Amino acid sequence: MDGIIGKNTTKQLTKALKENGHKFDGQADTNEMQILKKIAIDKNIELKEWLIGISPENLTQIMDEQTARLFVPNNRNIKRSDSFEIVDFEGRKAAKISISMNDKGHPDDWGRFGFAGTAQRLQVQEKPRVHEMRDGELYWYKFSIYIPNDVGGDFHTISPFDLKDRKNGRQRDPALAFTITNNQVTFQLKSQGEECRKIKNMQGKVSDFCERPGLIANMKSNKKFKNRWLDFVFQIDMRKVIEITRFWINGELVDVIKGDLSPQGKLLGFKFGPYRNSIIKPPQDEVIYYADIMRRNSCEDLRILNCEKFSSAPSNNGIYGARNLLRCFREPQQGLPCPLISVGHDCKSF
Repeated sequence: MDGIIGKNTTKQLTKALKENGHKFDGQADTNEMQILKKIAIDKNIELKEWLIGISPENLTQIMDEQTARLFVPNNRNIKRSDSFEIVDFEGRKAAKISISMNDKGHPDDWGRFGFAGTAQRLQVQEKPRVHEMRDGELYWYKFSIYIPNDVGGDFHTISPFDLKDRKNGRQRDPALAFTITNNQVTFQLKSQGEECRKIKNMQGKVSDFCERPGLIANMKSNKKFKNRWLDFVFQIDMRKVIEITRFWINGELVDVIKGDLSPQGKLLGFKFGPYRNSIIKPPQDEVIYYADIMRRNSCEDLRILNCEKFSSAPSNNGIYGARNLLRCFREPQQGLPCPLISVGHDCKSF
């Protein structure tokens, strides 16, 4: 299960081969796999293929081929191959993506503020600067996420997906993100302003860390977002003057954002997979499931129903189903509460 051919694995492999008339040549590779498969067939043992790792073949299990060609692993991936596994889950073919405190990724994440484990990620993204969404174009997305009840905790943030913009070729903190922050489901918008500072990672290298003020929408019900499939539809219109982003969950309008999500750059990229940060106490292992991902240039090309309903949705700024809306930047680090902007029904016209 750990992916390592250790002493116990070698012992059992040698035993199985010997019992079936074969001799272990000392190297566990494709040859041994073929022999074991033949033994299984001869004994009428049904083998299920274990689809693990982020590969083009495995991505096509949860995307159509056209969409899968746009995506590559994020270069700060956790190296454990079985952290990305294709499974049948709750009636769908899904990517089961797991993350653990034992997973040590890129030092800029693992030691972001000089402390081990403050940020971890296992994400898949549109190929940077090649397949990312561009200014002047219209994009439609659909994708589905399943968040088990035990995902999220009181002392960290975990994000199932985000939209990353670029400035001077560099990816910045998410322009739009879905997060569970200290066990509260939120949607976060960051498109204006930026502050950068130098930080040292676990290898002693210094790099820039930049962040922007955010609008934080705390949603009314956490239960509504957990233990069920969430079917997202996104409209991301990046055409000049028209610029607007709207998204729906299970057919209900959740957010309308007028204007450019990337006003200082021309590219916007979709990333999915668990990214957890601001870890104060080590959280438990967490798993999120992803399915049915597709990107097109029109709602109709997504092959979903009710495109007329989506296209005719309101176009004024609003967040639906929010308990309150905050503006947040340095306040939590200073031990201060984030300023409250609106409450309840007023969040529909922020």
